[in-house]
Amino acid sequence: MADAFRVFKPTSKQEDNSITTSGTEIFKMLKYFQKKFILFIAILFHCLSGAAPLLMNVMYGDLTTGLSTGDSDMVKAIIPVVIKMAIINGTMVVLSLISQFLRAYCTPLFSADLRSKIFDSIIDQDMSYFDTMNSGILVSRLSEDVTIVKEIYVDKLLEIMQHFITTIGGLIVALTTSWIVALASLGIIIIITVSYVIAEKVIGNYWREYSDKSSFASSRVSEVISQIRTVKANDCEIDEHQGYDKTLESIQNIYKKTSIAHGIKDMFFNMFGNGLVAIVCYVACYLIIRKPKHQLVPGDVMTIMMSLMFASISSTQIFSCSDSFRKANISSVKILELINRKPAISRRSGSDIGKIKGDIEFKEVSFKYPSSQTNAVEKLSFSIKAGETVAFVGESGCGKSTTLQLIQKFYDINDGQILIDGHDIKDVSQVSLRNNISCVSQTPILFSMSIEDNIKYSVDNATDDEVIRAAEIGNCHQFINELQQKYQTDVTQTSLSGGQKQRICISRAILTNAPILLLDEATASLDAQSENLVQESIENFRKEKTTIIVAHRLSTVQNADKIFVFSKGTIIESGTHKELLEKSGAYAELVKYQLK
Repeated sequence: MADAFRVFKPTSKQEDNSITTSGTEIFKMLKYFQKKFILFIAILFHCLSGAAPLLMNVMYGDLTTGLSTGDSDMVKAIIPVVIKMAIINGTMVVLSLISQFLRAYCTPLFSADLRSKIFDSIIDQDMSYFDTMNSGILVSRLSEDVTIVKEIYVDKLLEIMQHFITTIGGLIVALTTSWIVALASLGIIIIITVSYVIAEKVIGNYWREYSDKSSFASSRVSEVISQIRTVKANDCEIDEHQGYDKTLESIQNIYKKTSIAHGIKDMFFNMFGNGLVAIVCYVACYLIIRKPKHQLVPGDVMTIMMSLMFASISSTQIFSCSDSFRKANISSVKILELINRKPAISRRSGSDIGKIKGDIEFKEVSFKYPSSQTNAVEKLSFSIKAGETVAFVGESGCGKSTTLQLIQKFYDINDGQILIDGHDIKDVSQVSLRNNISCVSQTPILFSMSIEDNIKYSVDNATDDEVIRAAEIGNCHQFINELQQKYQTDVTQTSLSGGQKQRICISRAILTNAPILLLDEATASLDAQSENLVQESIENFRKEKTTIIVAHRLSTVQNADKIFVFSKGTIIESGTHKELLEKSGAYAELVKYQLK
């Protein structure tokens, strides 16, 4: 069995905690939100509702002053204050309701806008990016990271702005009421700020490690689930479970450290915050009793106490939101890195090649994958005339499938030229090029949708008659009609055989009706009966098309107009089946080997 703890051990790249933020990345996300004005109004109303408690503090002071006079007309003095308090409170309720409504409106829109932008960037990347990027990490960008950023904008940002207004406003009220009392609080405020900066640095390091390990765990789970047949076939369920538990344990340990750091930080904030209120109360009372010339009254003490208490609580709330901001900044860095990444090959750049005949020519083409040090193809040269059927044969890893990918412009070549109808595909847009190419791979790829939608995946405006005609040529119309929901059958809710799935894929290629057809081991994984049906489907379809067949079973390529024998990324023999047998070279050896 596999080593469970090695299976889930993150790579050095996944353990990289070197993500640095300037603290402003989160605000760069705003440009991808289309309803900025509505969000701005929500923030404005929330801020105004945050200012209401400050006005209430002034009213509490007036109320205290009125009650302390002992005047017989005290009731008359209090009534206007109470009315003002009722108006302020009512206004605050209305503003809060409007703000909450706008926030609820913005929440799904913000997530949708950002996810749309991220998905557009992902789908636009070149193949070299997907060769080196784990799909689970990309899913994490769309789900976890977007959720973290969304919570800042439609939840935390409104709260932080409200608390910020309350904090600043509270200090201003205290300062205008008595600048001596306000200055007395300066030392405690400096201590709170310094403590906050130190705590944030410590917690930030923990959070980066937590974020990286969480992303790795998510990507690994995605990989295990997608390869569940292999996991079960190798009896590795327990190993994978133990490995996942060990990863979760390491995440929990980091979270515990973060929680302890949070607790210490909150303890200091509360301690110094309460100390701030105590100092202010002492100084204010001293001025009232010993320094009457400053003309402080009991109501002023109440106003200062309440204002600074609100400011202290609000500042603590701002600090408590700092973790969310830090997480959002880290998520924003990851999202921006993906959104701003320019693909090596742009889908839309280049000229429109139009409808082609199907001539293909390779001139001294060399190429190596980004993650490899050696060339996958080396000075590869050949030509195929429009309408010809050719076959690529050779041992595994000799460059056959790579050549098909280069024809589809999945990668930019390192040297040489690839010509389609005399056009260098470097100068041709991917979109127009791939409109002229159909490909059927060894593994039948069907999406979680109906059979009809799978067949017309690349031709979504195809009519029902065109879909049925493609299915008939692809030898799948009969078994589709035997299904209860026929063409509307969801492929995830029925048990289709490998041969049936492959024939649906061939029908999809038939409907595309492109002049170039690429068959990459299209029948390799099928039994004899399914292979014959699929082979018949291909024969019905490939007439008058430039067809390239990659195959290990040489029986499927004997009728090709020309056979290219690959070895170590280059062609060592070419000719018809008969000509190559007469040469008694590499092809003849392959035939003899398969006949044993």
